[in-house]
Amino acid sequence: MADIKQTVKSLALRSARILAWVREEYETGLPIPLRKKLFLWSRGFYSKTAVLHNFDENDVNLYLSNFSRIFRTSQINQYSDMLWNKLSCHFMLQSLFKDVVPVVIAAVSRGKLVGIDIQEKDILTWTCEYLQSGHRVFAKPIEGSKGKNAKVISTADELRKWIVGNDGYMLCELIESHPYSSEIFPHSLNTIRILSIVDDSGPYIVAAVHRFGNKDSAPVDNWSSGGLAAPIDLDSGILSEATMNPVFTSGDLKRCKTHPDTGAVIEGAVIPNWPQVCRSIARMAEQLAFLPYLGWDIAIAPDGGFRVVEINSNTDINILQIAKPLLSDERLRRFYEFHRVI
Repeated sequence: MADIKQTVKSLALRSARILAWVREEYETGLPIPLRKKLFLWSRGFYSKTAVLHNFDENDVNLYLSNFSRIFRTSQINQYSDMLWNKLSCHFMLQSLFKDVVPVVIAAVSRGKLVGIDIQEKDILTWTCEYLQSGHRVFAKPIEGSKGKNAKVISTADELRKWIVGNDGYMLCELIESHPYSSEIFPHSLNTIRILSIVDDSGPYIVAAVHRFGNKDSAPVDNWSSGGLAAPIDLDSGILSEATMNPVFTSGDLKRCKTHPDTGAVIEGAVIPNWPQVCRSIARMAEQLAFLPYLGWDIAIAPDGGFRVVEINSNTDINILQIAKPLLSDERLRRFYEFHRVI
């Protein structure tokens, strides 16, 4: 019976991933010739990667395919379920790295607030008073991705109206951005995605990219919601020019040396304390070696430290390959070969 249940679960998961692939292609809607689409699909890539990675000039064999990401890298972490649920992920991170994990005030369950890190008898009144004192909170689904349905709540009245009929959300303290980040775009928390692995040689930071919100994506910075992504030089923490998702630019590959809304300079901006950030993430990845493949979402705080917003078990690869194809990194290639990704 257990084997049957496992088989059914596996088939359901595979079906869901196939549907996700079809939905991604349907929502892309880019004017790409069918012949090119067929070529990309046969190699395991979304059709939008024709624009993003310019396979007319770049070697397709050096890029990790979307198929490999959906069906194979998703199998690397044996205990990935604990990361898909953002609340269980928070509990794990808080138990290990409390100083860099934001406070989760409460969860929303069937229209009511349930205290998480704040244990008050009347958590709704406490949260309303928190808002009335000038703070804001960030609401996001406990299960979900791509920043969908996330919301910034600024007033007590807004909170009371919003929680009615809502379920499966968590209310977090709103993290403040470091000035270098808020000056580029002030209306979202602009996070950094870092890919780490742990192999026989220890932890290794593979790639990093800085995301910035814009008028289309705010209050989130997600590239899949229209935000920008700027590759980070791992040695110096210097940003390259940012790229916009071609889905939001009518199929054009738009690169931005400055932010399109604020005019602030992106290319050449430097992340404060970047070497220390990388060392800290590597140490944390080593502590989580039972999850050897992680995408970290972090934000640089006003004090120059960082906060871990969340970690992802099967991180998006498109933005990580904007500057450099992942398979050009020999250590990562060996890691993928060991885990039968390629």
